[in-house]
Amino acid sequence: MEHKLTYQIKWAWAFSKPYRGALLLYFLAEMIALGLSLLFIYYSKHAIDYAIAGDTALMKRSLWLAIWSVVGGQGASLYASWVNDRMRSRMLVRLQQDVVDAQMRATWALVKNWHTGDIMIRVNTDCQEVVQMIGTTAVDAIVTIFRLLSAFGFLWIMDPMLAVVILCISPLVVFSKLYFKRLKKMNQDLKRAESSLGNVVQENMRFRLVIRALGLQRIRWEKVTGSQSAIYAMKMRVLNFSTVSKGILRFTVNAGFLLTFIWGIFRLHAGEITFGTMSAFLQLVGRIQGPVLTLMGFVPTFIRFRTALERVDEMLQAEKEEEVQAEYLPNIQQVRLRDVGFRYEDKEVFHRFDADFVRGKPTAVVGASGKGKTTLIRLLLSLLKPNSGILQLHAEGREIPLNSKHRANFAYVPQGDKLFSGTIRENLQINNQPVSEERIREVLVTACATFVYDLPAGLDTLVGESGYGLSEGQAQRIAVARALLQDCAVWLFDEVTSALDPSTGVELTERLLEAGKDKILVFVTHDPVLTERCSQVVYIS
Repeated sequence: MEHKLTYQIKWAWAFSKPYRGALLLYFLAEMIALGLSLLFIYYSKHAIDYAIAGDTALMKRSLWLAIWSVVGGQGASLYASWVNDRMRSRMLVRLQQDVVDAQMRATWALVKNWHTGDIMIRVNTDCQEVVQMIGTTAVDAIVTIFRLLSAFGFLWIMDPMLAVVILCISPLVVFSKLYFKRLKKMNQDLKRAESSLGNVVQENMRFRLVIRALGLQRIRWEKVTGSQSAIYAMKMRVLNFSTVSKGILRFTVNAGFLLTFIWGIFRLHAGEITFGTMSAFLQLVGRIQGPVLTLMGFVPTFIRFRTALERVDEMLQAEKEEEVQAEYLPNIQQVRLRDVGFRYEDKEVFHRFDADFVRGKPTAVVGASGKGKTTLIRLLLSLLKPNSGILQLHAEGREIPLNSKHRANFAYVPQGDKLFSGTIRENLQINNQPVSEERIREVLVTACATFVYDLPAGLDTLVGESGYGLSEGQAQRIAVARALLQDCAVWLFDEVTSALDPSTGVELTERLLEAGKDKILVFVTHDPVLTERCSQVVYIS
């Protein structure tokens, strides 16, 4: 998704609204520092002239004013830097929160479009580059233009011809246009390559034990080095492309300084200027060409900003699930599906599908892998919307269309990663509601998870990423206990016994059936023992 420049400028202006006061303060502090730096040139010129003329009093006065100009300028610069760093930190937090929130609420159709490694690159690197441009670089560019104009004006007052010559040999605008588009394309390719590396590294870190167990170290390492080599090659192309521009810039800087020096020597020799004016010439030419170099440096920064903003905005514009207030329904008796149709882009999963999940009648959902069992759970949780048909909750004599606000009535135990990094206690108390130790023990007993109390730190045992530190079966039972703590009307279990030995699986099944006798229980399973214990079976074929 490539945006026009006008759109990106409007986006940046809208994003900056809460920070415009700080941006103005930063700009004013930088302008004060600029004014004081010009005063230093002015007073240092006079100090030199008064020293040569032998006027001690005026020389000392000019020196003191020059010193205070330097001190004041440094103070203004430090304050500007403090204001800017503080503001950019706030900007970055907000933008990262916006991106993460957008992805946390993105619809299923879009969630699968981005790899988590790519998302991490966008959240960290791309957000940084967007904030850097809006919070610092844009203001710096304006200040730099003022610095260039003020130095040029000062030099014009002293020697108009020299000012024009110095400005003409600075190839700012023409040279920028020559490589702007090509450099933008290079940066887009580089961003994609960096995201690809992020994907590979994220997978290698997450599955590092599996990779070793399967003997895939060499293959996965080659993916890392291959991605790094591609990034290195792209960076070398950017470097080679920019080397010529840097050479031209350095040549113009040196030529401008040399021209000013020769110009000043001849005019000093002719008695047309003083030595103080000669000193001012040399300082001012640096203050003209310095901003020119800085403005040239803004070009690749601006290109990176445009590329980064495209990637960030792509995530911000993702279709999001509407935020709604959770609605808890009392006495849910049934979940009904009628004539439900659903298809992914290239595959139909359900066609006129009917099912009834009734309170007090545990249901097993069975079928071959890939036939739609997990899709059914996503439909029940309103993570997916059916293409046709209806899903209803029956509660207190009412038929209520099922949507995302009713998700709070469902307790869910997923098949894959079930636990988060943190303690077991934190994993159990996911809604931050106070829960008594007695209630925690009760659900752990029901979930056959009393092993927790045998761990050295008990409930405060730390769990690593994806449940690292626990067996898969232990993580599965803790996830079951977490679901029971929610005390919802509908319990959804996806392969709840898949990681358990047969005896533990049977024991867990019996305890769940007993604890959930007044609930709507739905078991997606391949376990024949669990299927046999359910009151009804829904076959998905």
